[in-house]
Amino acid sequence: MNRKPHIATTALQLFADKGFENTSTQLIAKEAAVSEALIFKYFGSKERLLDYIIKSGYKRVIEQNRGRLLNNSPQELVYKIIDLPYEMVREEPYFWKLQSRLIDVETARKQHEQFLHPMPALLTEAFRQLGYPQPEMETRFLLGLVDALWKGLANTRPEFTPEMRDFIKTKYPQQA
Repeated sequence: MNRKPHIATTALQLFADKGFENTSTQLIAKEAAVSEALIFKYFGSKERLLDYIIKSGYKRVIEQNRGRLLNNSPQELVYKIIDLPYEMVREEPYFWKLQSRLIDVETARKQHEQFLHPMPALLTEAFRQLGYPQPEMETRFLLGLVDALWKGLANTRPEFTPEMRDFIKTKYPQQA
Protein backbone atom coordinates (compact mmCIF):
# COMPACT_ATOMS: atom_id res chain seq x y z
CA MET A 1 0.00 0.00 0.00
CA ASN A 2 1.23 3.48 -0.86
CA ARG A 3 2.22 5.32 2.31
CA LYS A 4 -0.09 8.32 1.82
CA PRO A 5 -3.31 6.22 1.76
CA HIS A 6 -1.89 4.05 4.56
CA ILE A 7 -1.35 7.13 6.73
CA ALA A 8 -4.86 8.37 5.92
CA THR A 9 -6.42 4.99 6.76
CA THR A 10 -4.53 4.80 10.03
CA ALA A 11 -5.51 8.36 10.93
CA LEU A 12 -9.15 7.67 10.01
CA GLN A 13 -9.27 4.73 12.43
CA LEU A 14 -7.57 6.68 15.21
CA PHE A 15 -9.71 9.81 14.70
CA ALA A 16 -12.85 7.63 14.72
CA ASP A 17 -11.86 5.77 17.87
CA LYS A 18 -10.14 8.50 19.90
CA GLY A 19 -11.41 11.73 18.35
CA PHE A 20 -9.50 14.26 16.28
CA GLU A 21 -8.42 16.34 19.26
CA ASN A 22 -7.16 13.30 21.16
CA THR A 23 -5.08 11.92 18.32
CA SER A 24 -1.62 13.36 17.83
CA THR A 25 0.40 13.17 14.63
CA GLN A 26 3.01 11.37 16.74
CA LEU A 27 0.48 8.61 17.49
CA ILE A 28 -0.58 8.42 13.84
CA ALA A 29 3.08 8.07 12.82
CA LYS A 30 3.67 5.35 15.40
CA GLU A 31 0.57 3.35 14.40
CA ALA A 32 1.28 3.78 10.68
CA ALA A 33 4.96 2.89 11.19
CA VAL A 34 6.11 6.05 9.41
CA SER A 35 7.89 9.20 10.54
CA GLU A 36 5.89 12.17 11.73
CA ALA A 37 7.77 14.23 9.13
CA LEU A 38 6.28 12.06 6.38
CA ILE A 39 2.76 12.94 7.58
CA PHE A 40 3.60 16.62 7.29
CA LYS A 41 5.25 16.07 3.90
CA TYR A 42 2.08 14.48 2.49
CA PHE A 43 -0.55 16.55 4.27
CA GLY A 44 1.07 19.69 5.70
CA SER A 45 -0.90 19.61 8.94
CA LYS A 46 -3.20 17.42 11.00
CA GLU A 47 -6.15 19.61 9.92
CA ARG A 48 -5.34 19.10 6.23
CA LEU A 49 -5.02 15.37 6.87
CA LEU A 50 -8.54 15.46 8.33
CA ASP A 51 -9.83 17.40 5.29
CA TYR A 52 -8.23 14.79 3.02
CA ILE A 53 -9.88 11.97 4.97
CA ILE A 54 -13.31 13.63 4.83
CA LYS A 55 -13.16 14.51 1.14
CA SER A 56 -11.72 11.17 0.03
CA GLY A 57 -14.25 9.37 2.28
CA TYR A 58 -17.19 11.13 0.66
CA LYS A 59 -15.69 10.48 -2.75
CA ARG A 60 -15.66 6.73 -1.94
CA VAL A 61 -19.18 6.86 -0.50
CA ILE A 62 -20.55 8.67 -3.55
CA GLU A 63 -18.83 6.22 -5.87
CA GLN A 64 -20.17 3.23 -3.90
CA ASN A 65 -23.69 4.66 -4.02
CA ARG A 66 -23.67 5.94 -7.60
CA GLY A 67 -26.95 5.02 -9.23
CA ARG A 68 -28.31 3.29 -6.12
CA LEU A 69 -31.21 5.73 -5.81
CA LEU A 70 -32.00 6.13 -9.51
CA ASN A 71 -34.52 4.29 -11.69
CA ASN A 72 -36.47 2.78 -8.83
CA SER A 73 -40.18 2.64 -8.24
CA PRO A 74 -41.26 5.17 -5.57
CA GLN A 75 -41.65 2.34 -3.02
CA GLU A 76 -38.21 0.92 -3.83
CA LEU A 77 -36.67 4.38 -3.43
CA VAL A 78 -38.17 4.80 0.05
CA TYR A 79 -36.90 1.38 1.09
CA LYS A 80 -33.45 1.98 -0.39
CA ILE A 81 -33.15 5.20 1.57
CA ILE A 82 -34.12 3.33 4.74
CA ASP A 83 -31.47 0.69 3.88
CA LEU A 84 -28.81 3.30 3.08
CA PRO A 85 -27.47 3.88 6.63
CA TYR A 86 -27.10 0.14 7.18
CA GLU A 87 -25.19 -0.30 3.93
CA MET A 88 -23.03 2.81 4.31
CA VAL A 89 -21.95 2.04 7.87
CA ARG A 90 -21.26 -1.60 6.96
CA GLU A 91 -19.08 -0.48 4.02
CA GLU A 92 -17.27 2.39 5.80
CA PRO A 93 -17.62 1.95 9.59
CA TYR A 94 -14.66 4.12 10.61
CA PHE A 95 -15.59 6.88 8.18
CA TRP A 96 -19.15 7.16 9.49
CA LYS A 97 -18.04 6.95 13.12
CA LEU A 98 -15.63 9.81 12.45
CA GLN A 99 -18.29 11.73 10.53
CA SER A 100 -20.66 11.46 13.50
CA ARG A 101 -17.98 13.12 15.66
CA LEU A 102 -17.38 15.93 13.16
CA ILE A 103 -20.83 17.40 12.63
CA ASP A 104 -19.52 20.85 13.68
CA VAL A 105 -16.50 20.74 11.37
CA GLU A 106 -17.28 22.84 8.29
CA THR A 107 -15.65 20.53 5.74
CA ALA A 108 -17.51 17.51 7.14
CA ARG A 109 -20.83 19.35 7.26
CA LYS A 110 -20.49 20.68 3.70
CA GLN A 111 -19.49 17.30 2.28
CA HIS A 112 -22.42 15.64 4.08
CA GLU A 113 -24.88 18.24 2.78
CA GLN A 114 -23.55 17.76 -0.75
CA PHE A 115 -23.96 13.98 -0.42
CA LEU A 116 -27.57 14.38 0.78
CA HIS A 117 -28.49 17.10 -1.71
CA PRO A 118 -30.47 14.97 -4.22
CA MET A 119 -32.41 12.96 -1.62
CA PRO A 120 -35.11 15.43 -0.51
CA ALA A 121 -36.39 16.05 -4.04
CA LEU A 122 -36.29 12.35 -4.91
CA LEU A 123 -38.10 11.35 -1.71
CA THR A 124 -40.71 14.11 -1.96
CA GLU A 125 -41.58 13.02 -5.48
CA ALA A 126 -41.71 9.37 -4.39
CA PHE A 127 -44.09 10.18 -1.51
CA ARG A 128 -46.20 12.30 -3.88
CA GLN A 129 -46.43 9.38 -6.34
CA LEU A 130 -47.29 7.02 -3.48
CA GLY A 131 -50.21 9.25 -2.52
CA TYR A 132 -49.00 10.54 0.84
CA PRO A 133 -50.98 13.67 1.80
CA GLN A 134 -47.91 15.60 3.05
CA PRO A 135 -44.94 14.41 0.97
CA GLU A 136 -42.63 17.20 2.13
CA MET A 137 -43.26 16.38 5.80
CA GLU A 138 -42.80 12.64 5.14
CA THR A 139 -39.49 13.48 3.48
CA ARG A 140 -38.29 15.58 6.40
CA PHE A 141 -39.37 12.90 8.87
CA LEU A 142 -37.71 10.01 7.01
CA LEU A 143 -34.47 11.92 6.42
CA GLY A 144 -34.35 12.80 10.12
CA LEU A 145 -34.83 9.14 10.95
CA VAL A 146 -32.13 8.10 8.48
CA ASP A 147 -29.79 10.67 10.02
CA ALA A 148 -30.39 9.17 13.47
CA LEU A 149 -29.92 5.65 12.08
CA TRP A 150 -26.48 6.19 10.57
CA LYS A 151 -25.25 8.02 13.66
CA GLY A 152 -26.53 5.25 15.92
CA LEU A 153 -25.13 2.52 13.70
CA ALA A 154 -21.77 4.25 13.40
CA ASN A 155 -21.55 4.40 17.18
CA THR A 156 -22.73 0.77 17.53
CA ARG A 157 -25.91 1.48 19.41
CA PRO A 158 -27.61 -1.91 19.83
CA GLU A 159 -31.16 -0.69 19.23
CA PHE A 160 -30.48 -0.06 15.53
CA THR A 161 -30.77 -3.68 14.46
CA PRO A 162 -31.87 -4.97 11.05
CA GLU A 163 -35.18 -5.74 12.78
CA MET A 164 -35.55 -2.01 13.45
CA ARG A 165 -34.91 -1.32 9.77
CA ASP A 166 -37.62 -3.82 8.82
CA PHE A 167 -39.99 -2.26 11.36
CA ILE A 168 -39.41 1.20 9.87
CA LYS A 169 -40.27 -0.17 6.43
CA THR A 170 -43.67 -1.30 7.75
CA LYS A 171 -44.46 2.38 8.36
CA TYR A 172 -44.22 2.96 4.62
CA PRO A 173 -46.49 0.38 2.99
CA GLN A 174 -47.47 0.59 -0.67
CA GLN A 175 -50.13 3.29 -1.03
CA ALA A 176 -53.23 2.79 -3.14
